[in-house]
Amino acid sequence: MNIDNKLQQLLGAGLATVDVRDVRGWSPWHQHGMHKERATFVTPRDRSAFVKTLEVLSGSVIAYELVGGGTSTSQPSAAKVFIDTKCLDLLTIDPETQELVVGAGVAVDTAEAFVSPHGWTLGQWLGSGNTATIGGAIATNATGVLAGRYGSFRDAISFVETIDQTGNISWVDASTFRSSGDVHILGVRVPLWLSPDGRAVARFTGVIDPFAALRQVATARLAPAHISVDHLGEITIIVEGEPHLETARYQLIAAILQKHGAVQDITLDQTQYWDSLLMANPWSANASSGVWADRIVQTARWSEVKPQIESWSKRAKSAGAELTWRAVNPTSIGVQLVIDISVSGTESEPHWLYEKA
Repeated sequence: MNIDNKLQQLLGAGLATVDVRDVRGWSPWHQHGMHKERATFVTPRDRSAFVKTLEVLSGSVIAYELVGGGTSTSQPSAAKVFIDTKCLDLLTIDPETQELVVGAGVAVDTAEAFVSPHGWTLGQWLGSGNTATIGGAIATNATGVLAGRYGSFRDAISFVETIDQTGNISWVDASTFRSSGDVHILGVRVPLWLSPDGRAVARFTGVIDPFAALRQVATARLAPAHISVDHLGEITIIVEGEPHLETARYQLIAAILQKHGAVQDITLDQTQYWDSLLMANPWSANASSGVWADRIVQTARWSEVKPQIESWSKRAKSAGAELTWRAVNPTSIGVQLVIDISVSGTESEPHWLYEKA
């Protein structure tokens, strides 16, 4: 049975709507690099229709892919059909386990807004959270600004509800879950945290070797909610649950940074800076109709950090591209590099981006 007959079967049974869309730049955050111009989107009516849709399409050779908010679709896809997950919209709090039971198609910010009035937080703050879905965040192992405290999405969940190619639905322990094309996420259970009393934000400048400073803080296991250094050498710290920068933990972190030559920027407006961190777009903030932009996130050992930054900077400069970077979530072993690249005058992915340096 060909693709049209399969889709007609879904339409005839009232399980889903089907439409063809222009997918060039459909992602709300960046040009996602898909080579095709149009693609077929299937939107199931509800959860049961979603399960039936997978059953119909899985019994064929049709290549399909699940999509959420589109914030991480950065590579070309071979899929002929995209299945929208927004019908997976379960939202409920289990008072006994103090967990959120949430569907894979729920936006991260929607889930946070649901638990917040009850005094809870997920701890997963993403700049793309108004569109990024729970399922997509887990599948891509998204990392929020407070990963130093709460971990990534995969770290944060306790159980995953999955459906396999045979239609079997089951809950599996998050520690054993492995994302694959044969198993899809229907929902998850997320342990909730008590909402913090406050968030203290500090910024330091003038550090001699910012990577050495970050490494020492990580090795000391002081675990601020967030610590990072950017391409200007400015170090940002967020100490969560502590409304004032007067606690012992903060003082120890500050002492380490000062030992490395850092000076605290006392002009920083904490509230305004915190708000700007939450609003920061982690997916190509410079992208527009005339600018191609993307974000590359990769983990590097401490010995690899400077060579990787120098390599990316050299490649970007040779191509006339703008490059900025941040190093976030340090551990005693290494750090995560967030590299932003933008190229004016083009809307497509530059050929040199993923070529071997």
